[in-house]
Amino acid sequence: MFPVTTLEFTIESVYPLDLGANPGSSLRGALYEALAAMYDTGAIATRYDADKNPVDWLMRLKDDSVTGGDDIPRAFGIRPPIDKPATRTIFAISFYGAGHERIPLVLSVVDAMQNIGLGRGRNKFTLRDVTAIDAISRQRTLLINGAGEAVAPLPPPPSPAAYHQFAQLLNPNTLTVHFITPTRIVKDGHLVKTPIFRAWVQRLLGRIHAISKAYTDSEIIIPFHDLIPLMDAVEMTQNNTQWRENWSHNRMDGTDKPTSGFIGQARYAGNIAPLLPYLLMGQGLQVGKNVVKGAGWYEIVYEWRTD
Repeated sequence: MFPVTTLEFTIESVYPLDLGANPGSSLRGALYEALAAMYDTGAIATRYDADKNPVDWLMRLKDDSVTGGDDIPRAFGIRPPIDKPATRTIFAISFYGAGHERIPLVLSVVDAMQNIGLGRGRNKFTLRDVTAIDAISRQRTLLINGAGEAVAPLPPPPSPAAYHQFAQLLNPNTLTVHFITPTRIVKDGHLVKTPIFRAWVQRLLGRIHAISKAYTDSEIIIPFHDLIPLMDAVEMTQNNTQWRENWSHNRMDGTDKPTSGFIGQARYAGNIAPLLPYLLMGQGLQVGKNVVKGAGWYEIVYEWRTD
């Protein structure tokens, strides 16, 4: 396991902040524009040399040795606001592995974005607070208050042992997952439109491995040979999800790209125990395509062990 830190931002605007049909995509675009204006050196970064161009490293990094030619996962993900447009908006950004070193950079950019504005009409806003959310316990720590004052240091992220220790407290035979934002899973070139356990969990395990390889000094080796039979044996006992159609406009090439996925709640039964540490970490990592646009955010409904 590797460090995962989630920072939640609460902002207020005079008028309701409209981020459109895909708020995560709007946030990602605004973040990229502000980062590029403030810190882009124009150089090409490598995963070993982020300082050469921190914007390229964070937003555009390429490295075929990590994924075999697929897009390299980014060192951050976005949790978009899930409420209707309002004068008070909450969103979050999670940072993975070496991405932690870019936290001060992103904080400075969000601060600058107050006068640049967000969403339709470039609505200006005021940053009210920044809060750290623990990836496992979901405990909240206020870091920066409404006066812009730092009131607490950034707490350390959960240790690798913490995921395993917390997993021991949970029911090892049942699992309920709430897919909060559209989760888009592609398996063998085909969309998976229901939360089939193996499909999304195998995708999550691959994501954990790729991120560890790209952004840490210790590559996590996933025992797929042992875990795949377990995943196949897990049964989905309830499926209260639905498919949500979404599209995101890419200003770089002028095309519209799908960000659709399933949302809602699903319940599973089987031998979940060996997978629980990975599933706990996945709450901070998100899963599937378009994580940097806010997709694939899920939470486990904690059910405690009774024996």
